[in-house]
Amino acid sequence: MRASLQVVMTRFGPCLTKSVSVLPDDCKNGSARLSGEDHAVKVKPHRKGQPPATVKPFTSIPGPQGLPFIGTLHHYFIKDGIKFDRLFEVQNQRASEYGDIYVEKLAGLRNVIISCPYEYNKVIHNEAKHPKKFMLDPLIYYKHRRGIKQGIITSEGDQWYKQRSLVSKKMLVLSEVAKFADQMGEVADDFVKRLEIIRDSDGEVPNLKTELLAWAMESLGVFLFKERLGCLSESPPPMVASILKHFEDMVLCLQHLMYGLPLYKMYHTKTYKEFERHSDVVFAVVSSFVDKVSTAITWNLYALAKNPRVQEEMCTEIREARGRAGGQLSAHEIVSLPYVKAVVKETMRAFPIIHTTSRFLPVDLELAGYHVPAGAHVQANLYGMYSNVEFFEKPEEFLPERWVKSSHQITNRVVKSIPLLTWGHGPRMCVGRRIAEQEMYLVLSKIVERFKLSYHHEAVGPTLTLVLTPDKPVRIRFTPRN
Repeated sequence: MRASLQVVMTRFGPCLTKSVSVLPDDCKNGSARLSGEDHAVKVKPHRKGQPPATVKPFTSIPGPQGLPFIGTLHHYFIKDGIKFDRLFEVQNQRASEYGDIYVEKLAGLRNVIISCPYEYNKVIHNEAKHPKKFMLDPLIYYKHRRGIKQGIITSEGDQWYKQRSLVSKKMLVLSEVAKFADQMGEVADDFVKRLEIIRDSDGEVPNLKTELLAWAMESLGVFLFKERLGCLSESPPPMVASILKHFEDMVLCLQHLMYGLPLYKMYHTKTYKEFERHSDVVFAVVSSFVDKVSTAITWNLYALAKNPRVQEEMCTEIREARGRAGGQLSAHEIVSLPYVKAVVKETMRAFPIIHTTSRFLPVDLELAGYHVPAGAHVQANLYGMYSNVEFFEKPEEFLPERWVKSSHQITNRVVKSIPLLTWGHGPRMCVGRRIAEQEMYLVLSKIVERFKLSYHHEAVGPTLTLVLTPDKPVRIRFTPRN
């Protein structure tokens, strides 16, 4: 295994360099770029008491040992060893071994992994005007080959800032997104009616994943195009069915390209050719959004099906609000229900769709008692934070009450903000967050008011594609309420 990887690195080493800058040579040896050498510096107090008298050098940060050039990449290709689709578990295991901070080099990228929200909060508060994050390299390469302008997801610097400033005026302003609440509510109503029709004899939906993709695309369509696409009709237009299939296959190809050696830059592999074919059909920004929303709804439905108490609390809130409104509950009123919003937030904690968020540091920082130089790639181990008893009481339990006034309510400002990191942070936060939240509040409310959800199969766990998706089909039983 080692010999074969060394051959690959010798031949293809240059193509392993990412499109984003990696830790500079003067940082790799632990030298402080601002001070010129490792020495004691003052630091801010952190959660565990008094600040340390000195800050340890970057070179003393613990982490797994790797090989020259490839780092620990070979660990992920050993038979029966760790795999990239379980990377979120690997980060948890590493954190248990090394602590709140560790370093791991994967090919050309050296990653600093942070498992403490208080420490990663320092990264958030030192955000640059043009933040740099880990990019979707295969998508950037594809757009360059096709002569397509890099959009808001794949661009950087001034080009990204101009696009972001323009788009955020519509997509991140609550009042603008709220204008489409009624239309999105109608889409949610149609989806509930479709669930009635397509349930099998056991009350389950045979291909729930595809149905949720169709709902997410239809709901997004009323915002982007101000018209219905027909994804939820009894016989969807052939074009819509084709896009959904291309989208699923594109995501699968992109996963393999992201977590493998980028040989496609030297010659176009079979996987890359398939990726190009599917990407030519699917609009990248839309597909990324649709994937996140449909996956998030899948986890929400699974969490509710496994927690009937929560489900009934949610239904009670909806029906009481409907009673106060005289029987007619508007979409605008639904999206303001506190327990509905708490259910979505708790799902983001218990079943996150993203296992990490990251930045390339614009300045030198002290993190967990270590000096981390500008240019370092720092990741937040979100999956580990969400299940850590230090930050969440009874993290193994599904408790939406954490996010509303109750005996379980979280009051710590930093901890309360952790689930929002699923959408990213700062200027590069997911531009579709407001739309996604509104869609989820509406469709979940309407489903729970119409059906009792239950799950009678093997437990579902996450697996990593581009997002954390269920590792098996989620076969939820939808039983109509009286």
